[in-house]
Amino acid sequence: MRAIIKKEFAAYFKSPLAYVFIAIYLFFSGMIFYNVIRAGYSAYFSTLYYSMFDVILLILPLLTMRLFSEERKHKTDQALLTAPVSISSLVLGKYIAALLVYALCIGLTLVYAVVFSTFVESMSWSSVICNVVGSLLFGGAFIAVGAFISSLTESLVIAAMGTFFVSAVFLLINLFIPSSNTNAFFELVGNQISFNTRYTPFTEGILDFSSIVYFLSIIATFIFLTVRAIERRRWS
Repeated sequence: MRAIIKKEFAAYFKSPLAYVFIAIYLFFSGMIFYNVIRAGYSAYFSTLYYSMFDVILLILPLLTMRLFSEERKHKTDQALLTAPVSISSLVLGKYIAALLVYALCIGLTLVYAVVFSTFVESMSWSSVICNVVGSLLFGGAFIAVGAFISSLTESLVIAAMGTFFVSAVFLLINLFIPSSNTNAFFELVGNQISFNTRYTPFTEGILDFSSIVYFLSIIATFIFLTVRAIERRRWS
């Protein structure tokens, strides 16, 4: 699996894809950080990560659309499927490679935190750490969703659009359910599975165990579905 991770991670940087992804992420995070600097309060630093929600939703499909769709498009998937490596290792290798590119972007935001700490008397590093952990978790969940969608089609466009749509549903599902007594149950369920709601505790400096388990469960579920989807093609 290590060889797959190295190969896939290097492949991102052999094309403009990783550079474009990182450039877009840093551009928008830099704009948000500038506003945080102007505010001058460490309590506002969590808005850097929270405000990147929409940007991440838009750009993460760039990373995931090529995971399996590109292999099918160029007819190289059969070589992978017949290679002496398990499907689980193949899927996990590709997933971890995409996650590492995303984690690199998140890691670069720690530079912002170091710079910001020089402008304020007390920097809430616990809040920064919680936001970083939360960002990695919901980003990892988005990538797992994207990997599954990518395994279903050879079209990069459909893979990207499908990932965006499904991720948007997970992000905003609690907003689709109107508040009322008759919809109380569905509203509760919507809040429990909404990425937005689940990420909120991290922005408040809380490592919420239930939210960590939730995001890890989403990741595990979609990786499992991806493995099943590829295994079905392998034996078809």
